[in-house]
Amino acid sequence: MLKLHFINVADGDSVLVEERQGERTFRLLVDTGRPEPTAAPGSLCCTAAAYLESLGVTALDALVITHLHMDHFGGLRPLLERVAISDVYAGSFPQGPSALDREKLADIKTVRGLADHLERWAEDCERLRALGCRLHPVTETVPVTFTDALSGRIVCHDPAASAVQRAAWTEMLAGHDVPEGLQYWSSKYRNPGSLRLRLGYAGRTVELAGDCYGAAWEDEAAPCDILKVPHHADAKALTEALVSRLRPAYAVVSCGAEYNPKKDRPSRAAVELLERQGARVFFTDSFAAPWHEPARWRAVEFIIKEDGDILPPGRQS
Repeated sequence: MLKLHFINVADGDSVLVEERQGERTFRLLVDTGRPEPTAAPGSLCCTAAAYLESLGVTALDALVITHLHMDHFGGLRPLLERVAISDVYAGSFPQGPSALDREKLADIKTVRGLADHLERWAEDCERLRALGCRLHPVTETVPVTFTDALSGRIVCHDPAASAVQRAAWTEMLAGHDVPEGLQYWSSKYRNPGSLRLRLGYAGRTVELAGDCYGAAWEDEAAPCDILKVPHHADAKALTEALVSRLRPAYAVVSCGAEYNPKKDRPSRAAVELLERQGARVFFTDSFAAPWHEPARWRAVEFIIKEDGDILPPGRQS
């Protein structure tokens, strides 16, 4: 049996995947949410660490970090205080402490934010090494066999672009000069360069799309049964071509309880695009809009049985 927990970390992403065979349970976490989510009135959101603690989880077999935005990797530190992790997959793992020189950075908001995230990630990587975690840089698309029944493919959409980004970040962390235009691009490419994870179990497919904008991968998408909608279902998340290729039966939007008008997140147009293709859409937080009734839960949970039957929320006893 496979159980998927789309954790309510408010405006962020964290998905726990559990594959149970007898007394043995394999556990994979994809992203860790924020260090501390902002709870709106009535929300049941929590940190990824708190959610795992509520389940009694003290060890993870694997962790995938899709990209370096705080709502995807920021919850790692509190997680490491409570949970042992065997294998970690990410686009890059900096070596040594940061020597980043902020005087050499462009005075642009996204670049300043990138600097904060790079320094935090460099410190996180030092901690992961000290704890004995096995680190796996994903520089191209790689197949991963998690268990006899659970397979996966970690997708690096554009290895060449990711290599340029990785090289720029290495130079920045070393305190070297990096052209301002490259600093800016390497920051903005975090979303379209996000890793994606495609899981296969019992003839079913689960697509965990990180924050990869829909236009970036619409030509390479394949049908899936359950979709974690990229980039919190904002206006850039989906295209008609992408959804027509994916055709998910179920889609989950990881989002906060409040609509973000500046980013159109979650986007009504994106949700309706999924629904027109026949998908049943769930939201992780108590999102409410004139076109959607809120639900309250700590996680949106799915079960895929060994015969391939999918039990969505409401069908589980």
